[in-house]
Amino acid sequence: MTDSEINEQRASLYWWFATLLTKELNSEQLSQYFSGDGVNLLTKLDTEPDFKDAIAKIRSGLVMVMAIEQPTLELAADFSQLFLTDAKKGAPPYASVYLSKSGQMFEKPHQQMLALFKKEGLAIDPDFKEPADHIAIQLDYLGNLILKDANKSSHAQHAFIEEHLLSWLTPFVNSTLRVQNSGFYQGICLLLQAYIEQDFKRLSLEQTS
Repeated sequence: MTDSEINEQRASLYWWFATLLTKELNSEQLSQYFSGDGVNLLTKLDTEPDFKDAIAKIRSGLVMVMAIEQPTLELAADFSQLFLTDAKKGAPPYASVYLSKSGQMFEKPHQQMLALFKKEGLAIDPDFKEPADHIAIQLDYLGNLILKDANKSSHAQHAFIEEHLLSWLTPFVNSTLRVQNSGFYQGICLLLQAYIEQDFKRLSLEQTS
């Protein structure tokens, strides 16, 4: 696989994670995890030893919701329970909540992301009315950064992952694991953490080579 193909694959994966953490799955998207692109992607990722536990949790969650009469609504309830509530009950997907002393939204990480977007001449989708430090916005930005860098070894990618994602990813994922439901989104977050950590190690090796 060429460097270009590897980077296209990396960007696609970050965008996939961003999509899953942006809004609830609809019935068509859910069906893809049983007989479509979704199940193929999970099967491919399952070949990586570091991802096996997370994939198992995702699959267990899918089996659980499919046993319910309205699985799409069940997953939507899980999404809401995790990501659309406060830090005491769920796992708000905003860096500010985990990195600021106040534990509130719209703190320094939000301002830092706005500054990055302004510097790059980018804009957040106006239909996605969330703070700039929402994890889906950060992952989408990273995907774009990967393709912008093309075949170059990227200090910018390495720095972004370290400063804007790894700085709060562990407490965020741990917060999801405290919530009891199907476990689908907890598995997604565990997989995201494992993938980012693996990707960061690869970039770190590039920086020293």
